[in-house]
Amino acid sequence: MVYVSNESGYMEIWRADAQMEQREQLTQLFGMVKYPQWSNDGRYIAFVGRLPAEENDKLMLLEVKTGRLTQLQTGVRWHGQISWWYDDSAVIFSHNGNLFSITIQDKQVQQLTTRGGVWAQMPAADKLYFSKGRNRGLWQLLPNGQEVQLLSGQIFSSRTAWAVADNKIYFLQQKPGQLLVSYYDTEQQQTKDLILLPPDQLHLQSVMSFDTVNQRLLFELSMLPRADIHKMRHPQLQ
Repeated sequence: MVYVSNESGYMEIWRADAQMEQREQLTQLFGMVKYPQWSNDGRYIAFVGRLPAEENDKLMLLEVKTGRLTQLQTGVRWHGQISWWYDDSAVIFSHNGNLFSITIQDKQVQQLTTRGGVWAQMPAADKLYFSKGRNRGLWQLLPNGQEVQLLSGQIFSSRTAWAVADNKIYFLQQKPGQLLVSYYDTEQQQTKDLILLPPDQLHLQSVMSFDTVNQRLLFELSMLPRADIHKMRHPQLQ
């Protein structure tokens, strides 16, 4: 697994095994990183980073084996959530409320959506699923550029808390006082509810991923504070 941690004193990219052990720091930018995403072949990690004393962030590739960093010149100052093209030939990113792609080889930028898009996942050449924002539903971008809504905003309220695995799209759904984990079967075009979760631990802006090896859903808990409690003694308070 790859994740972002400030354990070193800066937000850097780390890698760990499936039990979150054997942790290894992969970047030393001493700045800010976010949105790390494995390529499908496991060769690269794409992420958004910002170097010290710089105001604009960059879309970057980390070659895991060598540690080499490469910047993808997108021509924009800010990048939202990112993901990979189904064959790793391009990276998909959001900017100014729409989705774009940039090819790895020739660095060509293409706008994918014009009516909204904040995060996409592309498991196959003809399957590009994306969300447009909170309470705006689940969509599919067809190869001809047509946008098709698969689930309404009343059902699919997530922005980034969803993940594609095989023919299922798992997602968090807002309920009164609770969050519901459901999935949408893209072949049968049916939705099934799985489990209710307490809303104080998760939120609709969490990032969800699916571990295919262990068949489990992983959730980001970036809003959960971590603190240590210490007992202190003062000589005048004996």
